[in-house]
Amino acid sequence: MSKKAALSPSVRLDASSWIRTVSTRAMLMDKISVLLLAGLTNGSVYGLIGLSLSLIYGTNRVINFAQGDFVMIGTMSAVFFMVTCNLPTPLALAAVISVVLVCGLILEFAVYRPLVKRGAPPLTIMIGMLAAAIIASGVALLIWGADQLFVPSILSMQPITLGPLTTNQQQLAIIVAFVVFLIVTWFLLYRTSFGLCVRATGAQPRVAQLMGIRSSRIVRFGFLFSALVSGVAGVLIGPLLGGQASMGVDLTVKGFMAAILGGLGSPFAAAAGGIVIGILEAFVAGYGSSLYAEPIIFVLILLVLLIRPYGLLGDFEAIRR
Repeated sequence: MSKKAALSPSVRLDASSWIRTVSTRAMLMDKISVLLLAGLTNGSVYGLIGLSLSLIYGTNRVINFAQGDFVMIGTMSAVFFMVTCNLPTPLALAAVISVVLVCGLILEFAVYRPLVKRGAPPLTIMIGMLAAAIIASGVALLIWGADQLFVPSILSMQPITLGPLTTNQQQLAIIVAFVVFLIVTWFLLYRTSFGLCVRATGAQPRVAQLMGIRSSRIVRFGFLFSALVSGVAGVLIGPLLGGQASMGVDLTVKGFMAAILGGLGSPFAAAAGGIVIGILEAFVAGYGSSLYAEPIIFVLILLVLLIRPYGLLGDFEAIRR
């Protein structure tokens, strides 16, 4: 037996073992990158809803339980204007934004303002918001039915490769929109005089009103800006998740979980909480089952609140009367 023949089996064995190891590692990295991208995409939507919830809470100390329905309205309006009416994409987007802004004004003038004028406590106002969310879901159910609908994409869905990641323009647009709205929110709150009025109203509404700040305008800005953010999120996430009349309730819950986990008092902390929830949800579904995602997230929130009652990034807010 030659030396070459004696060594070749072990060489082939070592080579095949090395190939299997490299292939396994490559598959593992591919799976991690896919799950991470999916978590960032969903987390960006949850973060935008959490940011909107926190922004409204910062102006009037009320949680808008109809916030996720603005996402649903944006998604289903895109179906109506782009599929039913067959409008060009720019006109359809303008129409969708107009619809969500009008719905934000309706929520303020028809639910929030009448309850505030009658001296209703925050809990009653939040129940009114929940009733508005149920009504919006019911109306959407009557118009579009209970089936999941196809939502046309405004950007290309063709796969593109970015290093180890394979994604598409629609998916990237959601993450970009998340970053853009974070920057816009930061600029409005901390680099403009109007943002100073918003923060003053959230900290001391009575003192701000005595200083000449019109709190009604600040609250209206909160409703309109939050409706805009959620409506844009609905247009972007619709082609990936599909449109359904009942999707608003689930998104409200996820956004509220994000705000509680990150810190309800800060829009940026709430947005960060959405990213954490999205990534955790993706990895639990990828390595286990999606049925376990929400229980695990709730357990995490409970543990965080036991250690930090104001959330991971939330600051202590002293209540002064």
